[in-house]
Amino acid sequence: MFPLDEMHHYVTVTPDGQYHVQNMVGTMIGQHHVHSEQGFRKWRKKINKKYLHLERGEFCVCGLGPGYVKEYDGRVWFNKTYI
Repeated sequence: MFPLDEMHHYVTVTPDGQYHVQNMVGTMIGQHHVHSEQGFRKWRKKINKKYLHLERGEFCVCGLGPGYVKEYDGRVWFNKTYI
């Protein structure tokens, strides 16, 4: 069992090669960010892999593409390091 006070990263890899990451601490939803494969590899080096949960999925309903970040409050912005 993982501690709930740590940030967990739930990753869905879609068939088009995008990596959709949903950050959560306990039951609180954090950022949702989308990476290309290359961007994901770079980002993954910076996090604790103990809290990385990876799965394959068919799609994500977020409507975002690589580089986009949606904050917990709905604000959307672009991070070029994720592409």
